[in-house]
Amino acid sequence: MDDDAAEATQSFAADADICQQLLTRYARSSAAQHRHLCATAAATRSIIQSSSLPLTPISYFAATITSLSTSKNLDANALGAITSFISIVLPLVGRDEIKPEKATEAIRILVTIVDRSGGKLGTSGVRAVVKCVGALVAEFCNLEEWDSVALGFEWLLKFSLDKRPKVRKCAQDCLLKVFKSFESSAISKMASKSIYSLLKDHMQSATEMSSLKIRDGNKHEPMTRPEHQDVLHLLNVMKHVVPHFSPKVRTRMLPLLLKITSSHFSVVTRHVLDIISAIFATSGAEVIISNANDIFSSLLSYISLGEKNPPDSVLVAANLAKAALGRLHNDDVNEWTSYFPMLTESLAGLLSSKGNVALQTSIILRELIDQHIDGKSFEAIENLENEDKTTQNAEFNAVQTTCTTFYNLMSGPSPILNEYLFSVVAFLFLKLGKISHVFMKPILLKLSELMNNTSTNTSEVKHLEACIGSAVAAIGPERLLSLLPISLTTKEFSCKNVWLIPILNKNIIGSSLQFFMEHIVTLAESFERGSSKVKKSVIGQDLQAYAHGCWGLFPAFCRWPSDTYQSFGSLSKLLISFLKKDSFMLENVAIGLQELVNENKRVLASNCGSVQLTEVQRTGVVNEFEIDLERRHVYSRKTASKNIKALALCAKELLLSLTDVLLESPPETRKHLKGAIGCLTSICDPSVTKQVFIASLEKLQILDDINDDGKLKSDTDGLAKEKENSVTDATRCLILELASCIVEGSDEDLVNLLFSITKRALEESDEAGQMEAYQTLSTILEKHSGFGSSQFDVVMGLLTEKKSSANIELVKSRFTCLQALLIRALMSNMDEENTKSFLILNEIILTLKDSNEEGRNVAYDALHGLSSKLRNSADASFDGIYHKLLTMFTGYLSGPSPHIKSGVVSALSILIYSDPTVCITMPEVVPSVMELLHSKAIEVIKAVLGFVKVLVSCLPVIDLHHFLSDIMDGVLRWSSVSRHHFKEKIVVILEIMMRKCGTAKVKALAPEKYKDFVQGVVENRHGKKSSKESGNKDAKPDHSDSSLKGSYSFQTSILIFI
Repeated sequence: MDDDAAEATQSFAADADICQQLLTRYARSSAAQHRHLCATAAATRSIIQSSSLPLTPISYFAATITSLSTSKNLDANALGAITSFISIVLPLVGRDEIKPEKATEAIRILVTIVDRSGGKLGTSGVRAVVKCVGALVAEFCNLEEWDSVALGFEWLLKFSLDKRPKVRKCAQDCLLKVFKSFESSAISKMASKSIYSLLKDHMQSATEMSSLKIRDGNKHEPMTRPEHQDVLHLLNVMKHVVPHFSPKVRTRMLPLLLKITSSHFSVVTRHVLDIISAIFATSGAEVIISNANDIFSSLLSYISLGEKNPPDSVLVAANLAKAALGRLHNDDVNEWTSYFPMLTESLAGLLSSKGNVALQTSIILRELIDQHIDGKSFEAIENLENEDKTTQNAEFNAVQTTCTTFYNLMSGPSPILNEYLFSVVAFLFLKLGKISHVFMKPILLKLSELMNNTSTNTSEVKHLEACIGSAVAAIGPERLLSLLPISLTTKEFSCKNVWLIPILNKNIIGSSLQFFMEHIVTLAESFERGSSKVKKSVIGQDLQAYAHGCWGLFPAFCRWPSDTYQSFGSLSKLLISFLKKDSFMLENVAIGLQELVNENKRVLASNCGSVQLTEVQRTGVVNEFEIDLERRHVYSRKTASKNIKALALCAKELLLSLTDVLLESPPETRKHLKGAIGCLTSICDPSVTKQVFIASLEKLQILDDINDDGKLKSDTDGLAKEKENSVTDATRCLILELASCIVEGSDEDLVNLLFSITKRALEESDEAGQMEAYQTLSTILEKHSGFGSSQFDVVMGLLTEKKSSANIELVKSRFTCLQALLIRALMSNMDEENTKSFLILNEIILTLKDSNEEGRNVAYDALHGLSSKLRNSADASFDGIYHKLLTMFTGYLSGPSPHIKSGVVSALSILIYSDPTVCITMPEVVPSVMELLHSKAIEVIKAVLGFVKVLVSCLPVIDLHHFLSDIMDGVLRWSSVSRHHFKEKIVVILEIMMRKCGTAKVKALAPEKYKDFVQGVVENRHGKKSSKESGNKDAKPDHSDSSLKGSYSFQTSILIFI
């Protein structure tokens, strides 16, 4: 029999006559197997009807089994038809309709038929019987009694080794199904023992196969003997069913499997490794503990041959060994310390392998180190480096042996010096932490030797430097420089280990400010003295560069130092001296101060919301392990509080020096100085900030402009003209730059003074001064919400009087202030402030209609930023403000001016682009805009079509369906107008809707008079589509749109839409 009858793709119904279903399906078939199948069904139906039984699946099954038990000498066709028929009937029988004893009897009959058939029953017939036996055992036998399932189970196990692939696969699937159905552990144990006994019977053949190496000449030699094929089939069965074995059987089976795992690859290797992997995944630690010696002996011998075995199998063995070691360690079994160095030694040799093997090996080694090594466990052992005798600590010895292995790899006759080894060594440094100098001192010295002997052009230098950088991060610069000192000989002016300077700069974290002052400063000064004494200019330049490099380490030493509050007082005096004389240190000092302030503010703010931190321009920092390292060195809140107090105590002197330098520095230097000033003023007393600012005004000789009440004197007394030349725009810019960075640390009086200065600058300065004034004003409004409330009218009046400029950068700064004012006005319920909200919106809308593209882009950015700020704020009240803003925009749509209405539609397009959910939360927005399509104003229609394109492109399909009708009714009325590209835009809109919602849906909504136009769009679209796409009239929803992808900026996308 062929397969198609027994493996019919269409299922049969249990509540209809099976014979009739078969006749209906195969009555017209000329295939012999179908005629035999139908004849068998008809004959069986006659038997049932003659017995006056219902034509149910159980009746057909009972009649067929009875026929099989009484019939003798059936020919091949009849036997095949009966077995196929019963395989169709049995799945339709109800679960409780066959009693266990009857199921066992049915199995006996089926098994006997197959055994007696000889070769008469073909592959499909045997498969049909196998399926029936599997179903009878799993669904109808008594799964609590082994006698009930034994015959069927053993028979399935026998055929799971059959030489016919289809029969074997079917038997294996049934066997797995049977195993899964066992609910009794006793039955599972008996079934497991059956397979275990079968494996024992085949051990001699399996051992022979494991000893046969696979070579090109005899690759198929092990498969020539039937018993060898049986071994492979048995192992394949075990791979799937071993998770369901009883724990005891798995424990007994593992040694047998390890015996057939030789050190070289054979045909059984992959199967055995897969079975061991399944055992590890489903067994407790006791299975591995009881077989630990055999496991590691077998796996390590296989791994040790390296490239002589297939790479993928070696990596599988390595992962198995790693898993076994993890089980030992997790169960506090001390033996892991013996196997850990053995495993790392076996794996380490693979780091020189080609291809992906070295990378995967390095990952496995890092995982082993991460799981089993913790430097904290050794921190209690003091003065280990001074002990002459070998410690008795097993874990200590394991780590020591592992480190020796890596050292030998770098120092042997054929050293391994590649990125994979260096990445593992780097990780080992970091895991051991401060104690790594005890274990890894020889490695560190070897790395230093390699750096001194390696050309700077070699490829491994980058990885070598990263490895040494990890040592810096782990043990700190103090310990590292005691082992690898940077030095200068005074006679020959030769330098040692200066290559460490950039490595230190990138990787120092959690060091000591005191060490910087005592050691690094001294080292820098020695290089400076040497550069002044040396006669050769080239050497002098090098020494000066080394000196600057040492000074440049200051920001690195400011990353989470351990002694901030103890040492900052002394350090501040040193920094002030730098600020007064050393211009090259200005940036380093500024960055270092920002690091010190920000890291402590971050800790204090961690449990009380976010904090605004000044961005620090770092010259470099350890990357891969940066987060983990910062977590190690992060302060407690108590320590951070002490640090902030120490910083604040010295802030006044530092601020005075920093502001003096700021007022005399070129613009390119001020960025870092302003950051440092802003950080320090944010932590010190506002009175200090005010004193510093007043001192700056006095230095610039404009203190006389300040009244006793802290405000600027009025210029109505005629003095303004007299001092017009003395207070230049450049001076005002300097004061405003200083003002913008001290706003956060200012009290109310100082804020009022800063505003007075800002107001004067807006009224009298050139564009550069006005830009700084806007920057200061926006900072005041952002940092001091109370000022925005109390002085809203004053600020609004100031900006209203100051007309917008053609300078784009100035417009950007102005819009930043207007954004803050608009939010403040929207939060108020006062009619007067609501009126001023409209004034701000008017300016934004008119700018959206600006003839200058850059001006329009500024308005786009302002609206997009406003939308994002209101939507993403943690303040729940901002949700209401956002809806209020949208309501105000829609209110413009009823106005008389087409120019304003088109600008408002453009604004709504931007808001929907930023947040398509607006259309759902405020459903009135879309109908209000679509109503404008009844207008005759060209610019309004153009804006609305742009709005619709944004809408259909951004809105999810499920939401777009709500607006399809309105969109179709609105846009199609302009489909006949080719001017202004209206027709083209409508075609694009329709194509997007068809792609997202389906062509049929869009066509159905088209009014009768526009159906021809829509059909033309459909035909044109199908002409563009690929053959695959054109075959589907009702395309699946597509959320993408080409106009939203690629390298377009936000503004460019909106311009395309509109």
